[in-house]
Amino acid sequence: MALLKKLSTLLAMLAVLVLAVSCEGSKEKEGPEYDPSKPVTLSDFYPDSGGVATKIILNGDNFGSDAEKIQVYVNEKPAAVISAIGNKIYAIVPRKPGEGDENGVVNCKITVMVGDKRVEYDKTFKYQIQTVVTTVCGIVGAPDEIVMGSLAQTSIPPVTYLAVDQDNNIFASLRNRDSYYNNNKVILVNEDEDVSRLLIPDTGAPLNQPCMLDDGKTVYIPTDNGLDYWTMSSENMWSPIKHSFKPNTGESLTFDFKHSFAMCTVDGFMYVRAKNGILYKFNPETGLMTQVAAGLMSGSDSYTAFSTKHPEVLYLAYTNNHCIYSYNTKTGAHTLIAGISGKSGYIDGNGASAMFYNPRQLILDENDDMYIADTDNHVIRKVTPSGKVSTVIGQAGKSGYQDGSPEIALFNRPFGVCINKEGIIYVADYENQCIRRLAIE
Repeated sequence: MALLKKLSTLLAMLAVLVLAVSCEGSKEKEGPEYDPSKPVTLSDFYPDSGGVATKIILNGDNFGSDAEKIQVYVNEKPAAVISAIGNKIYAIVPRKPGEGDENGVVNCKITVMVGDKRVEYDKTFKYQIQTVVTTVCGIVGAPDEIVMGSLAQTSIPPVTYLAVDQDNNIFASLRNRDSYYNNNKVILVNEDEDVSRLLIPDTGAPLNQPCMLDDGKTVYIPTDNGLDYWTMSSENMWSPIKHSFKPNTGESLTFDFKHSFAMCTVDGFMYVRAKNGILYKFNPETGLMTQVAAGLMSGSDSYTAFSTKHPEVLYLAYTNNHCIYSYNTKTGAHTLIAGISGKSGYIDGNGASAMFYNPRQLILDENDDMYIADTDNHVIRKVTPSGKVSTVIGQAGKSGYQDGSPEIALFNRPFGVCINKEGIIYVADYENQCIRRLAIE
């Protein structure tokens, strides 16, 4: 009997899927129209659990047949509505609609809105968060000579820092192990097109963390060489151009090393902090630079990114001081977020009770959760807006190379991270000479 019931449910689901395909190919809506004088009612849905992109069938009544007039939310996160036939809705579960429990399960409320009527199912959908790392390109232990082509063929020297554009092009800075100032390179990697390309064969000074302009198609890369930096744009087929900063009228530039650029959407400037603790901003079009603040932890390398929800707030990972700070560009407040300044170690926890060991590039997702390459702990860490630090993947204190789930995955001194528009995180795994792909779904 149970088998017959399951078969019946699967056949019903198949029928809706067939209808969804037919609806996509036809402008005419099939089934009864929504009646605003009647209530929208809910009965059940199938399946009751799954992960990102799970196809879900919602049963009820008075949905109508116009998918564009129906909204479905999973824990208030919009789900894609594909089709409707009056008493059924076919939708797609969105990515990560909340924080999971200790088993990675998010109990999600499912809400349907038709017209001005909003109703919620009594039972919850169990969303299973799955975290897995795979290798995009690179060969562990390969000679430092560079090989471009398909991703399977690609072989690279140690990879340091990353950025990704709107077309999922990944820009990676590569470092020459034998000679610090010679043969440092920049490559482009595209998973969708299965290709890697050499963009800059020799940058002279090592390149640091790339940053995308807010147009999503222009990358800026700082160097260790004084005032120099590079730009590349899709508009000129990624041809590299070398620039030098210039002081704004009445300004003087006191610069040593610069490790990171960060784009501020509030004022349209890019921000860069020198190792001497001076924070500058510059006009991306002219390169004219103005001092913003001084005394920001002089003597430490730093890697930066702006908040997505509070774009006036700049986050800084102070590598040599093993801690994370924020700097408010409006108020000037410089605030400890997590870690203990000057003390290395490994502890997950809240704020100043957590510990890092040479944290480097950081990124923020759409929820303002921060992901950091914690280099000498060999792990990727997460910091929530409230300052809670956890380990996403990797084995603290254990270097190695292994793809897979958090229980088995290994890194060897990850330097960089970037995140694309789908929420996929890419990791620059320095000693393994690889770019890795981290999906949290």
